Amino acid sequence: MKYINYFIIILFIAVLLFFLKNALEPKDEPVVLTGSQKCGECHRLQNISNQSEVWEKSKHFSAYKILASSVSTEFAVKNNLEEPIKNKLCLRCHSTEFYLKNPGKSNTFDITEGVGCEACHGAGSKYSPADIMKDNSLFTKNGGIRGDETTCHGCHSPKGNKEQKISEEVCPFQENDFVYYTEFEKIKHPIQRDIK
Repeated sequence: MKYINYFIIILFIAVLLFFLKNALEPKDEPVVLTGSQKCGECHRLQNISNQSEVWEKSKHFSAYKILASSVSTEFAVKNNLEEPIKNKLCLRCHSTEFYLKNPGKSNTFDITEGVGCEACHGAGSKYSPADIMKDNSLFTKNGGIRGDETTCHGCHSPKGNKEQKISEEVCPFQENDFVYYTEFEKIKHPIQRDIK
């Protein structure tokens, strides 16, 4: 009987420790999209070179809206395709959400922003705090990505589609070859590094 009591006490302590461990461990919050407007709260500042303005003047900014244009919808009808703003093949490159394969979204994210900051830099919920953004290693550790040629080639094919044929590899509207170094010059948006 004495051993049974010891066993019950040890079992009780083990179960208690298990529940305490789970209750006290920090929960790993999923990484979610915050949206480019949220990024713009800091990246619109002139003292760090206003990266948001560069994005807002780019074709990335209007990438989603172009799917609702008459040219896009007429092409879809002519080729017996689903409406472009619902077609996952189109959305894959015309929206951040589908490019990143449907990550979670915060209430500040808006699909109509097109190809936003997070398409190239990763979902921002963990790296967006200012103290993390100022440290490259923390930025990367918290899911931040430095967009590069491979990132661009996720949507932009090195070879254009002059025949405007439907393909999973290249948009029917990307007629010209994509030359990374030339195109990057149009969207580069360096951060002024002397931020305090």
